[in-house]
Order: sequence, then structure tokens, then C-alpha cells
Amino acid sequence: MPRADRISYWTNQLNSFAAPGTFITWAEMDARVEQSEDVDSVLDARIQKVLLTIVKERLDSRPEENQRFKPTTDWKILNQLLTIARLKELSRVKIVKKGRSSGGAGFYIEELSKTHYGRQILGGLGFSKQKKVLDKDELEKVKAEFAKIKLALPEAVEPTTTEKYFAQDTAP
Repeated sequence: MPRADRISYWTNQLNSFAAPGTFITWAEMDARVEQSEDVDSVLDARIQKVLLTIVKERLDSRPEENQRFKPTTDWKILNQLLTIARLKELSRVKIVKKGRSSGGAGFYIEELSKTHYGRQILGGLGFSKQKKVLDKDELEKVKAEFAKIKLALPEAVEPTTTEKYFAQDTAP
């Protein structure tokens, strides 16, 4: 099989794992794969290495790109790269605590619900995709699930209007 066909084959294989559209183009691959007269198996290995290098670079720079891929793929190394990117994406999430007009505190989980693993955990706990605010008990359930995978969720506290007012040096 000619070099161009091999590049096309492997690029199409990877793109079949990505949901909407193309993740890597043939032209990107062609530019990075060395021109050589290698045996087919060696050429395939070089193409796969370049393919995975490009995927790793993209996922390192933008971990949210992992959401374009299916939950699991047929390639073990690609699954590992996606897991790393998904955990990196999850570690950047902030849960914001805000006071509510009805009293008590609400925990805004919108960022969490936009991540791959966040959606899986929230769905596993029976929360709808539209749920954006949790109460304290619900948040404890989410934290317990994350503790099972040895990950702590960063929590940011945003003061209420009253707290902001009394925190000022001089009241108006």
C-alpha cells in the first residue's frame, strides 16, 4: 500500500473515534511523517507514533478536546491519553459556593457538569444534566464519589451580598 494510502487509513481510523468531524487531517499527518522507503510495518509504526504525538499535543494544550472522542476506543494508548486529559480537565473544575435568596448556600456545579467524568458521576448519582446547583447534602454525595477515585474537588467560596457589605472597611 502506498505511503499516502497508509496515512489516510490511520488518520481515518483515529477520526472514526472522534464524534463531530475531523480531529486530524491527512495534510497534518503528511507534513509530519518522514519521507522514506521503509517496510510497511515500519511505516505504519511511524505513522502511528506521529498520530499519537499530535493527539497528545492537542490534549495537553486543550484537555476539553477529549469530549470529541467516544468514551472508549479500540486503541489502548489512545484510551490512556484520553483518561489523562479527562482527569486534567476535571482537576481544573471549581465548585462555587454562593448564598441563595431562599437562604442557605448553593453550590454551583456548572463547570463540573461540562466535563466528561463530571457528567458520568453526576448521572450515576441520578442528577439531571440540567442541574446546576446542589445543596450541601448533594454536594457531599458528589465529593464521596470523587474520593473513590482519589480526587478532591476545588471549592471556591463567593461571599454573599451581606458578607460583602460587612467586609468593607467603611460602610456607606
